[in-house]
Amino acid sequence: MVVSVEDLACLDLIIWLRTGASAAQRLGISQPKVSRAVQSVSDIFALTIVKRQGEWEVIGDQDLLNLERAVHQHYRWSKDLPLRIESQYYSGPFYCDPAPSGWIAGNFDSIEIHTPLRHLRNRVIDAWIGCYPDVPEDGDPDLSCFHLTRLPTHLVVSPEHPLAKKGDAISWEDMRHYPSLALPENAFPKIEAVLKRLDLWNDPQRLKRYDHQKWEGMVSSDLVIGYATAMSMDLFEQPKVILPVKIPLQVGDTLVVRREYASHPRLLGLLEHLRSKAAELVVRFPEIRLCGSHSWPDQQMGATDPGAGLNAPLMAAATGDGSWPPPAQSLA
Repeated sequence: MVVSVEDLACLDLIIWLRTGASAAQRLGISQPKVSRAVQSVSDIFALTIVKRQGEWEVIGDQDLLNLERAVHQHYRWSKDLPLRIESQYYSGPFYCDPAPSGWIAGNFDSIEIHTPLRHLRNRVIDAWIGCYPDVPEDGDPDLSCFHLTRLPTHLVVSPEHPLAKKGDAISWEDMRHYPSLALPENAFPKIEAVLKRLDLWNDPQRLKRYDHQKWEGMVSSDLVIGYATAMSMDLFEQPKVILPVKIPLQVGDTLVVRREYASHPRLLGLLEHLRSKAAELVVRFPEIRLCGSHSWPDQQMGATDPGAGLNAPLMAAATGDGSWPPPAQSLA
């Protein structure tokens, strides 16, 4: 190793967690010590660390740094040092608060896929609970996926919304008159493609990180259409009405790790923990289905997609081959 385990951890945790205070808290050291370590590592690898719009960026050739990260990651996995896990804003508090034994948990404020995937590929973090279908493909050379759950997506509005007063007599034409929430372009590209195909996802919010008031809070408007699952309904401060409209979008939680650690005993221990938590979800929310259950019989431990058959409508909508949305007809 060129730099110490602690020094490189200081750099990676400040990039991952975005503040020296958070990095210091996770590592159990002082914030000045984190700052000195970050400066030392950046000097050794001739890099510059800058903060732009709340995110730390590494400027310079990172090839040697990433080689060093590979050595340190192997050391973490093999020597029982704390591993690092990130998750989506809605799933992290359930699966990873408190953090699983032997793991350091992230901020759970991701509202796009590219930052956690970059951290995973660069070995800044060791695992990520992503949002299916926006997870790596089966053929990804570096990453493996372990699917945990599947559940439907619902359209939701405030009780005062005009669509809520229509009852079951809602048509797609009715819905086209109202804005529907969207994240910045390409935040969740597969989900975005499906919803845009349905003439949804047309009112983008300028979000870099999760902000309740700028996401769920926007559905407090009398006109905005939002999205929810059984898991995320509790995030709304006020009751919401689920529209009687079925959309071809199955989502779910998927654990993503680097392929070389996909069968590591510590990874299998994490999977056992996450699957136990997922089973608790099914008790609370019957519409959630476990991957590896009777719905997907031969996928208990595999890294393939156990929900592919059920998501054929989703992919048809994404590619334009499906029949959604039905033109101006009742969705009752």
